[in-house]
Amino acid sequence: MFEKRWVADPANIIRGNDPQSVIAKTEAALLRARNIDAADVNAFFAPSTLPPVPEDPSLESAAELILDAVSDGVKITIFGDYDCDGICAAAILYHFLVNYLEADADYLIPDRFGEGYGITPEAVDRICEQGTGMIITVDNGITAFEAAARAKELGITMIITDHHLSTGALPEAAVVVDPHLEESFFPFRDECGAGVAFTLIRRIAEEIGIEREELTGYLMCTAVATVGDSVPLTGNNRVYVRLGLDAMRRLKLNRRSSAFRQGGQARYGENGMSGTEESGPAFSNGIKALLEASGIYADTSLTSTDIAFKVVPKINAAGRLGSAEKAIALLLAETPFDAEEAAAQLIRDNNVRKNIEQEIYNDALTGEKMLTGDNDRIVVCVGEDWHQGVLGIVASRLAEKFNRPAIVLTLSEDGDDPVYKGSGRSVESIDIHSALSECSEYLERFGGHVRAAGISIRRSKLRPFIDAVNAYLKTLDEAKSVFAPEYVADAVIPGAMVGLDFADMINAFEPFGEGNRAPLIALTGLTLSGCSRFGGDNAHLRLVFSGAAPGGATVRLEGVMFRAGNLFETVSHLRRVSVLCTPRRDSLHPDQLTLHITDLHDFDLDIEKTLTYMYNNPYITFESFAIDAAFLRVVYKGITKLPESFSFNDLIALKVKLCAAGYNCSWYRLRCCVDIFTELGLLKRLSKTGFSLDIAVTKVELESSAKYRALRIEAES
Repeated sequence: MFEKRWVADPANIIRGNDPQSVIAKTEAALLRARNIDAADVNAFFAPSTLPPVPEDPSLESAAELILDAVSDGVKITIFGDYDCDGICAAAILYHFLVNYLEADADYLIPDRFGEGYGITPEAVDRICEQGTGMIITVDNGITAFEAAARAKELGITMIITDHHLSTGALPEAAVVVDPHLEESFFPFRDECGAGVAFTLIRRIAEEIGIEREELTGYLMCTAVATVGDSVPLTGNNRVYVRLGLDAMRRLKLNRRSSAFRQGGQARYGENGMSGTEESGPAFSNGIKALLEASGIYADTSLTSTDIAFKVVPKINAAGRLGSAEKAIALLLAETPFDAEEAAAQLIRDNNVRKNIEQEIYNDALTGEKMLTGDNDRIVVCVGEDWHQGVLGIVASRLAEKFNRPAIVLTLSEDGDDPVYKGSGRSVESIDIHSALSECSEYLERFGGHVRAAGISIRRSKLRPFIDAVNAYLKTLDEAKSVFAPEYVADAVIPGAMVGLDFADMINAFEPFGEGNRAPLIALTGLTLSGCSRFGGDNAHLRLVFSGAAPGGATVRLEGVMFRAGNLFETVSHLRRVSVLCTPRRDSLHPDQLTLHITDLHDFDLDIEKTLTYMYNNPYITFESFAIDAAFLRVVYKGITKLPESFSFNDLIALKVKLCAAGYNCSWYRLRCCVDIFTELGLLKRLSKTGFSLDIAVTKVELESSAKYRALRIEAES
């Protein structure tokens, strides 16, 4: 919060006193941003049918080989992965083979720590010893050259189904199904691993005459995996998630509280018994139990955001802490009792995961663990004994905080030149897989996709690797500069115009995720009237705002801001504010509006005034985000009157004085000035919150500051 500027298309600054007109104009802006023309609007808002199964030769061959193997009584082993996508993909294929084809099948999910990602020759040997004649990989295998060679040597038929990028050559498997292959006939290429598995069972279902309606449960599982793997929610993926959510809403979720949510025993039915099998689509018991255990009861308001933040982390928690077996057992649970027991265990695992993640995140921010600084275009943190299972989440949080790719590593192999292993996450404008490919000479191993990757690297190569990534990222378009972190507001509107009808319009754009992010609406004209903390360790903020509606009435709005509890003292003293948020119906109380707040600033954008600052035309930013030489001089003069060593508290006092003197001194502008002065050597950072003025430096060139260059705004002509 307070660290990113907001930009918007001038056409999306919406004025007016009629809520319905504001809704219509905002909807039009959101459709324009997604390049959806009038002819495609209905299909976008209400996809009602699954797309046709692609006529792909590899898909046909895989289906034929599987049917032949089942007919011949060949044992089939499904080899998955320990994340949500790999778990769901394995569950989909296993459940279908056993329940519809009556196949002799089992599954194997590798241990994250003992075996690592992907199928290996050793895993093939173990599977062979169990009498398996066919191996089907899901969500992995596209680079399993040695494992495929070993399977061929042992006479095992291997079918690879994956969605990751190949390195060019392909393993010597019987069939490789991957939408990303150049020779693929998949018209949509961004399905996740579970999406590919779902497409495969759909092809087999067509062959043996299974009706599409019978695959509803598999669609629910595919939807969870699609959201969880952060693939673009466009094309087929949007249809899978939309229809999958519809199916979940029909599960008749129980609103009543159940004992296992407090860590006790699972609930019992009216007759004191539980455990009877419940009819419904495949995976009904497991998904229903997990939704309820996650506090999701209002089925009509179930969204992809609920899945992403409340469901997926619990499925991932099992694999992150060790064995993913508990998660796949939940999905395959045959009774409500078994499902509730499994869900309760995942809840406990996820709570442990959150504690470990927070500890590592805090540790990663310390000086000795952070190998990169303000001038690096990547964040790299290294620990000696960090838990490997949560490094990707920590990297994601660091990427969000610093608005640049982040890599978090821990010791994997000791020795004279130790090997560190970890995960990387990127920001929207940077392809981390491409960056790693350009610098691969420094890596022992790497893999992944646009936004996420895994790497192994030796200690001696860390600094050369960082320097190489810096050099590569500096070649990118200046508009993507990591020195100018920002949010793009999809619309800027008066806060008093937001109500339940506006939230329903936003909800129609669901499901949200990669490629179709939740709209960010900048609300103006608001006053903060209440602030409180909630959640475990008071980690989150609940905020109350008021705004003046047409006619003089006062509108009251409530919002939540996650992971902002530490800012309570600062936020609670604010008055006039602007809020960047996604207005939603409350998940527990659908008749109430809740603002899901992404960012907040201590000023009013005042959109009725003429905007005089431009950013990368046609986008504009607002005066309170602009930095110029005149304002820098004012702030520097104020800093020279502070003690030689000062803290953020002194800066807050300076901000108050400058505002009282008539300067537009938002906390954002003041922080940017301090960063620029530090970059120019005028200030020295003594600690996370402490600074000192270097009086020996008397003259600097503003243009030598990269941050100043990135933040400088051109006046509109």
